[in-house]
Amino acid sequence: MKKILELNPNLFISIGLISMGIGGIWMSYTEEKNLIQLGIFVLGGLLSINGAIIGLIQNRKIIKESKEQ
Repeated sequence: MKKILELNPNLFISIGLISMGIGGIWMSYTEEKNLIQLGIFVLGGLLSINGAIIGLIQNRKIIKESKEQ
């Protein structure tokens, strides 16, 4: 768990937004919708949400440490 919280949340958010964009563009330009397109779109959303959660946890730790000093 500590290794995950040490990661940069910006990477998760940016990769998530890129994959959501690719999935959304792919869904809009094809006639047949399939599960892979939806999976890419949902995976991008989950990555973005995970990045935001990691960023919030890191931010809380920084605020706690600054209050203790």
